[in-house]
Amino acid sequence: MAGSYGGRHGGAGHDVSGQPRLKNGQFTFVADKARAEMAAKQTQAALTAPMPVSPDAPLEERMYAESVADVVKRHSKKDHSELKPYTAEPNATVPYYRMGVRPIDGKYVQRLYGDPACGFGPHWDHMHFVGSDGSNFGFSLGGTFSEDVKKLETYQVETPKYRKEYIDRARAEIDEEHGPIEIFHTQQDRSLRYLIDVNCQSYFAKVLQKAKQYETKAKPLVLP
Repeated sequence: MAGSYGGRHGGAGHDVSGQPRLKNGQFTFVADKARAEMAAKQTQAALTAPMPVSPDAPLEERMYAESVADVVKRHSKKDHSELKPYTAEPNATVPYYRMGVRPIDGKYVQRLYGDPACGFGPHWDHMHFVGSDGSNFGFSLGGTFSEDVKKLETYQVETPKYRKEYIDRARAEIDEEHGPIEIFHTQQDRSLRYLIDVNCQSYFAKVLQKAKQYETKAKPLVLP
C-alpha cells in the first residue's frame, strides 16, 4: 500500500500519506523531544566552548580564552570597546575572516543594538563572518546568506583573524549536514527555535568549532 510502512519490518504499518514531503518527494517528520533536546545541548556546548586563539597569544589569553557566549555577554553590556570598523584587506597574504557584528535590520530593533533580548539568549545584534576579500556569510531566519559590499560598511569586527580556507571548509560541511533537513513546525515554533537554538551566534560558534578541527601546527586557524 502506497504511503505505509511494513514489509520486512512486519505488520501492516501506519499510514504516512498525510505527512509533509521534501522537494525530492521523501517523507519527513517532526523531530521528537529527545532529538530536540540533544540539538539544544550541542548548540549550548558550541556557544560555551573556548574560541580558538593564536598559538603566539599570551599565556593568559590561551588559558582563559573567551567563548562565543562570553562575547555575546560582553556585547550585550554594550562593551564594544574592542571592536573596530570593518575594512577589507584584499591583498592579505593569507585570506581570513573576522567576527563581525551589526545592528539587526528593522527600525524598531536597531536602537537596541547590544541590548539583551528578554534577559536571555541572543541579543540585538547580528553576528557574521566578514572576510578580508569582502566575502562574507552568516545565518538568519531564512538560512545562510551573504551581505552586499555596501552593507559590510555597517559592521564592526573583533580582532582575531581566522584562516579563510578552514572557515569555508567548515561552512560547506555544516551546511551539507543541515541543509537537506526540513523540520515541520508551526510558524511560531519554527521562529522560536531559530531564535533560541539555531541563530546567527550559535551558527558562528558551530562553524568556528568545526574549523578548529582542521588546523595544524604549521597552519593554525587563528593567524598571528
